[in-house]
Amino acid sequence: MPKHIYDRTIPSKDRTAYARQKAQAKYRREEWAFTIETWLEMWEESGVKQWRGSKPHEYCMVRKDEIEAWGPHNCIIVARRKHLRKEMYENMWNVPKTAWQDKHAVGADNE
Repeated sequence: MPKHIYDRTIPSKDRTAYARQKAQAKYRREEWAFTIETWLEMWEESGVKQWRGSKPHEYCMVRKDEIEAWGPHNCIIVARRKHLRKEMYENMWNVPKTAWQDKHAVGADNE
């Protein structure tokens, strides 16, 4: 049976982070395809769950295709610094926008 966001077996910090990310997607009118289990599994498999956050030395989840929903099929976890650098190049220096790829993810051979 799927776990609910209020399931006490999931740590409060993880439930809050999941709810916050889901609410942000809803606010931006982006589709959400994660369940709390799949979202948490993705973070745990990345090996950087304890460093999840918005500071430059932490890690964040990004969508490979901005049109597709937030879900395990379309998301990867990247270093926040890498995300900020990509945003800066694309928005400040007018470098053509490119999609995230699996090779950019944490744990890829090029890290």
